[in-house]
Formats: sequence, structure tokens, C-alpha cells
Amino acid sequence: MIFVKALLLLTLIVFIPVFHAGFNYGYEFGYVETNGIQAIVNLYNISLQLGSPDISIQENVCLNLNGSNIFVQNVIQPMMLTKNGYDTQWETSIYYNGSYYEYFYSSIVGRTFNITTIWTNTSNMLRIEFFISNTTLTLNKTCVLKGKFIGIVYSGYDTGTVIGGYGNGAVAGLAKGFNISIKEYYRYNKNWYVPPVAYSGIPSTGESATNGYAYFSNGKVWITYGNAGMQKLYNFSVVIVNNTLYTFPRGSLWLANGRFFVNSTALENVTIRPFYYFNYSFIPEKRILINFNNYTEVDCVNGKSFYLPYPEVVYFYKNGKCVGEFIGAIVIHNVTKITTSITHQSSVNLVYKAIRIGSIGILFVILIILLFRKKYP
Repeated sequence: MIFVKALLLLTLIVFIPVFHAGFNYGYEFGYVETNGIQAIVNLYNISLQLGSPDISIQENVCLNLNGSNIFVQNVIQPMMLTKNGYDTQWETSIYYNGSYYEYFYSSIVGRTFNITTIWTNTSNMLRIEFFISNTTLTLNKTCVLKGKFIGIVYSGYDTGTVIGGYGNGAVAGLAKGFNISIKEYYRYNKNWYVPPVAYSGIPSTGESATNGYAYFSNGKVWITYGNAGMQKLYNFSVVIVNNTLYTFPRGSLWLANGRFFVNSTALENVTIRPFYYFNYSFIPEKRILINFNNYTEVDCVNGKSFYLPYPEVVYFYKNGKCVGEFIGAIVIHNVTKITTSITHQSSVNLVYKAIRIGSIGILFVILIILLFRKKYP
């Protein structure tokens, strides 16, 4: 038994440096029913450390065909800055039966790119369509695979668009000035919606990057130079103003007694839930009151008085970033700054600290799972 424990400890010591070699910074999400993902990527600055490999921006999803996982990638590689934008290589690939199948290469120039991947299952065939657009030119490629499509594989994989090195497990080093934004959508019933939860830093592909930081602002995830690993950028939440219930993030899909709605709905005695695989639902009652002296934006809604249906994390803009604050079962009167109210309300502050400690524990569990799961190259 001692030998087994020692071997496990040695294994962790060996694997941890590899894990910290880099992260997949970007806009990752999971557990929604979808048959397509889309990313609007803006390249502002791609400064890299001296000697760093080029970066790649990868739109990834794992699908199950005939009981086997296939890893689908829609990738751009910005290479050189020109007067018209970045000269960018476009590549699509599928990892299937232990091998990569690269289907398309092309060069496209720009600073803003729409990267879209759509999959459909018809007549025992899985049709995967790849698109790239620089707002003036659109290219596409279609791949058809025979077999029965089972669904998206979320366990151990994260769907979304991330930044890493380019090819063969390369680790890119981001440098000061690095700045890229990603606006992400998932497709349901031929319409596009914002994912209800967003992460950054979770390894989902072999390539990775270091010295990165991500934050959510104005509907986009911004990746900049910094020092962060796995981050939970936002979670779904709601606020009630007057007799209207508003949802966060903007553009996400929700259900009220099975009826779809986006952004807001009239307050009524119904069961509300986000369009999410997890069985999470609630009755939108006015339980917790937050008052402000001045108009304040909470969950992207402006107002002076907000109600919450339960203790939750709501989102405020601080220094241009969307920052979550936990509001417990307590009434806050005449608040001028949310930071003041949170730090001066000891019961709320203690709960918020507990949430943060719990989050660290969850991240540690995720780390252990990631260390021992089977990953694609």
C-alpha cells in the first residue's frame, strides 16, 4: 500500500509540470444541446515571447460516431501582419480512429474572422461543414462520414474556441500587448445563442499557451497577457426589476414552463430554467432585495432596485470587466458601490469566501480528472 501511495505521489509530481506547461485560453462551454458552434474572433495584437511558436485559434468539438469519439477542429493560424490585416492560414481537421485527417488549407487576410462549424446527421451519414469568413470573403469545406451519430461528447472535453500553439503539441508564450477577443454562439433549431456558462484555461486540445488571462466584457471573452490558469468566466443568473425577469448572459436561451425565451420574460408563477443539460430550475419569486442610490448595472440591466429569487452570483462591470459577486439572503439598503456593500456585510463576505474556497476545491478535482483522463493529441 505504501508503495502504491508513493507511486501515485510520484506520478502526480511527474505530471503536474506538464499540466502547467500551458492552458487553452479562450471561450469554452459545455452541456447544451447543439449542432453547431460559431466564433467571431477579433485580432488586435498577437505579441509573442521571443522564440515562441506561432499561435493557433482552434474551434473544437468532440462528437461520437458509431460509438467512437471524433475530435473536430476548425483552425486559423495568424502568421504575418499586413496593411490589410493578418495573413492567416485556415485549416480543418478531424481526429478519428487514432489519426488526424486534414481536409483543407487556404490563406485568408483580415483582423475579424467568423469561424463556424455545423454538423448534421442524415441517412446514417454525419455531415460536417466548416466555414471561415473575413467579413468580405467566405470559404467552406464539407466532410461526410458514414455511420450513426450519437451526439456531442462533453465528459472530459470542452466545446468552444481557444488559443494555443500551432501543431504537434506546441506551447505558445503570450507577451505584453497580446489582445484577442472571442464572441461565441451555439446553434439550436437553426438559431444562434450565447452559452449559459463560460470557462477558460481547461485543456481541450494538445496545443496550449502560457502567460495568458481571460475575462468577459461586452459579450466577448478577451484574452490578454497575464497570469491565470483555469477560470470560470461567468455562470447563468437572473435579476427581477419591477415585474420583469432578466437573464444573464444576454442572448442565452431559457425556458419558462417549457416556453423558450431570450433575455427577459414577464414575472409570473412559472418554473424557469436555463437551456442546459443539468436539471436546474426555480420559481422566480422576489426574495432578496438590493437597493442602490444611483442607477447601477447588474447582470447587464440598469436599475436602482433589484430582486433575486435565491442567493446567487450576479455580475457587475468593474474596470471594464464583468465580475461576479455573491449576494446572500440579506437585504442591502442605499448602496452606492457594490464593493463597499460586499466588504461591509460580514455574512455575505463569509459566504462569498466559502464559495471561492469551494471553487478552488472543484478546480483541484478537475485537475486530478484531467491528469488521468484520455486526451487527444
